[in-house]
Amino acid sequence: MNPKKFLFLAILASQLFAISPYIDGYRAYIRYVKHIPHYGIKAPELLKKLNVHNEEDLLNLFKNNAQPLIEKTRQFNPKAAEGLQKIIKRGKLKQLKVFLFNVLNGQIPAGCM
Repeated sequence: MNPKKFLFLAILASQLFAISPYIDGYRAYIRYVKHIPHYGIKAPELLKKLNVHNEEDLLNLFKNNAQPLIEKTRQFNPKAAEGLQKIIKRGKLKQLKVFLFNVLNGQIPAGCM
């Protein structure tokens, strides 16, 4: 096989297996927040209860390692706040942020509607 073709195929294959931050954030949200028995909350509902109307509101919740997000969530759903803390402990804060920004902008996965 031509070395250039092999290199091209190797790069293509590595990109196919790379997980986007949005998908990674979605998976973490589903696992630790949405599927909590009796306490799960869908992402659009979470944003509504947090009174998030624009990107600036959401950005303010992610200040100081997302402590405002956790504190406000704890007021109406302590179990969901614990799930958000687990996501942050696992180093997925960036992915959660990308996921919630996309949900705010209308990219809502079928499992979160």
